[in-house]
Amino acid sequence: MSARAAIFAAIRATRPEVATPQTIAAQAAQCTAQMRASLVPLTGDDLVAVFTARASAEKVGATVERVAELADLPQAVARYLAANGLKTQFALQPDPRLQELDWGELEPNAPLRPDSAVAVGLALGGVAETGSLVFHSGPTAPTLYGFLPLHHLVAIDAKTLLPRLEDYARSQLGEPAPRNVNLITGASGTTDIEGVLARGAHGPRRLHIVFFG
Repeated sequence: MSARAAIFAAIRATRPEVATPQTIAAQAAQCTAQMRASLVPLTGDDLVAVFTARASAEKVGATVERVAELADLPQAVARYLAANGLKTQFALQPDPRLQELDWGELEPNAPLRPDSAVAVGLALGGVAETGSLVFHSGPTAPTLYGFLPLHHLVAIDAKTLLPRLEDYARSQLGEPAPRNVNLITGASGTTDIEGVLARGAHGPRRLHIVFFG
């Protein structure tokens, strides 16, 4: 036997047995159980309250309110615009659920531009533990709506809120992968320059979240 053949024979002899799919699944389930057992419990059972506490923390910088249903969103937007001295014109995410709302005297058809003052959107869901909004890019949710405006107002159905990021990942198993996933946690901010927090460096300076349902 040549030296080459002897080396490969030794490798084959010491190669571990290939695990079956059932064994791999069992090992993965064990690791998942151990991971979940090590997680710090959430601060309460009300996911909206947990989300709100996290998102409205000083370092995160979002503001949060709750309305009864999505149809109440125009009134919430009108209150925000008035409270911040903003014009009634804004860019509206092209989601049919938003487009079909009665916006009254508001003007939701402004084009989205790099200098847009306000954009209103609808999140796919949220993660309570981190106070994060979840967006999947697509025809009804263009990515730039979450990055260009100075003020980003986002509606979210309370029923779509999940406790942890792992729960979001689990909810997407078997689903088609979007081109882009964005987890937005609060207003944009950076401390790159002398450790001083600056808002709006990489996205909206203000984030206002409106829960409904």
